[in-house]
Amino acid sequence: MGSGSSCKSPLIENPFTEDSIEARLYETIARMQSPSTVSEIAVRTDCEPQTVREYLKSFVSLGVVIEHRDTPPTYERNDAYFDWDTVKTLAREHSLAELEEHIQTLFEQIQLYQERYDAESPDDVTDATADSVKEDMTEWMVVRAELRRYEQARQIRLSKSDDCA
Repeated sequence: MGSGSSCKSPLIENPFTEDSIEARLYETIARMQSPSTVSEIAVRTDCEPQTVREYLKSFVSLGVVIEHRDTPPTYERNDAYFDWDTVKTLAREHSLAELEEHIQTLFEQIQLYQERYDAESPDDVTDATADSVKEDMTEWMVVRAELRRYEQARQIRLSKSDDCA
């Protein structure tokens, strides 16, 4: 795609003991792209449906998944939870200087897209029919999302600096 930012998915740290039922379920949820039934999740995690159902109750209360009361009920990953988890991981694993340096790089990438397309955001680009333009729009959106996460991580780092002062 474009230069600079990678399109890899955000960091998702599994807080559970390796190879535990919770860890397998958490990993499965992290990879889910659409709502799934207990039976579907049970197959993916190699667990009994009743066990999955019990753990899903906890994951719903923690905000990891969203329960849809369909017939049968379906569960989907809560993207907001995983996004915030990514922000916390960035704040924990990078210094303030590293975060600010990467934020500057992302700002520069966004400015290049703004200049190239004479627009403030991908939503403002009217003629996005060519494949190369579509790729740029996708990359631009990814860079904007990454910038948002890094800015949030920076705010966490700044608030921790204030607490220590």
